[in-house]
Amino acid sequence: MTGYQDYLIVLTPSESVCRRIKRIKEDSAAMIGNYEGRHSKAHISIQQWPRKKPVWIETLMPKLERELLTLPPLVTSVTGFDFFHHEENPTIYARLDKTSATDIWFKHLKRFFSGGAFIPHITVARSLPAPAFKRLWPYISRQEWHEEFKVDKLTILRREMIGHDKMYRVYKELPFNRRLDFDKFTESKLKVPEVTEKPANSMQFSLF
Repeated sequence: MTGYQDYLIVLTPSESVCRRIKRIKEDSAAMIGNYEGRHSKAHISIQQWPRKKPVWIETLMPKLERELLTLPPLVTSVTGFDFFHHEENPTIYARLDKTSATDIWFKHLKRFFSGGAFIPHITVARSLPAPAFKRLWPYISRQEWHEEFKVDKLTILRREMIGHDKMYRVYKELPFNRRLDFDKFTESKLKVPEVTEKPANSMQFSLF
């Protein structure tokens, strides 16, 4: 183990969603050849923690675990596909249903981390060259897909910074509070006026 490691914070969708994303990636590779992210398991990226000492991360885990228990499991749906332009190298992704309830849930989750607004999504093919995108997008965009799924934990992945094995592996899986109901939680937050944001020095994970 090196002195520093890379960490990635993700939400993992249901096995059914993961299987379909895998099939779509295999079909895409058959059409355009290999591409970035082809072999990665389906996930919703929340934040990266690059180049961190394991001891730093270990000290944060107890607090993060307590914070996550204030949230219910996420309930959301895949609703087809879209893409980010990224100038000349678009990224194709599975689109997640955007509702006031999911907006509230992600807003509360992001309070535990740094970073601004983001679009929750499941990447299919990242940073494609223009010819590959033009060939692949018509195929993917014609596919209809609406599937609800639940996410009951946050997953922290990590990988070595040097060496031949650069694959991310599961470091921690931290549960959300299964005794909390997603609909009741989000409805209660929608009815209550937004409180003033916490001061920066209380955001324990803003260092990352």
